[in-house]
Amino acid sequence: MKILFIGNSHTYYNDMAHTVQRLLEATGEKTHVTMLTRGGKPLTFHAQDPATPFNIRYGDYDVVIAQDRASSFDAVSFEEGASALKALTDTTDARFMLYMPWALRDNREAQRDMTEAYLTFCRRESCRFAPAGEVFTKLLTTEPVDALYREDGNHATPLGSYAAAVTIFYTLTGRKRTLNPTKMDDPGIADGFDAEMCTRIHAIACHVARLYNG
Repeated sequence: MKILFIGNSHTYYNDMAHTVQRLLEATGEKTHVTMLTRGGKPLTFHAQDPATPFNIRYGDYDVVIAQDRASSFDAVSFEEGASALKALTDTTDARFMLYMPWALRDNREAQRDMTEAYLTFCRRESCRFAPAGEVFTKLLTTEPVDALYREDGNHATPLGSYAAAVTIFYTLTGRKRTLNPTKMDDPGIADGFDAEMCTRIHAIACHVARLYNG
């Protein structure tokens, strides 16, 4: 599987996209990942960047996964950028998918509007979205914020990026049943995260991805 990630630091931080690759390969899916990322940039930036249409049209990708910025999220800008990138992807054989990050630590209430914008777009356009921000919401009911957020209150800790990658994995594969990370070459366990926490993240990510994507 060839995947193109389009986004910003929420995609490249902690090598999150590579963690998605490791999860797929742990289930037997040979995977190649490419990233078009720029720190802090929205999808409208990528839609206007000449490198984007070239990569989408000639990269022979199976999936294009796009992620808008979380800080200063604007639903109108998101709609414009996501629509342009989906239209480009639709000229190829690749599937278009969105990856939704998390609201700022000190503005968690903004998650609701972000989720609504992603959900509305994907239902209308019949595409999937990985609701990592909602997985954060579930995890934060029991975990301290500093387990998922770095000191800047914006970027994820390595564990937070792992949770995002697991969410993308379940959304991308459409798996309905939770995998047991202790019985596979799970990248979270390999990187030293607590096995019980990894198991919980898998369970939450699988459930939330299914909830928002059917």
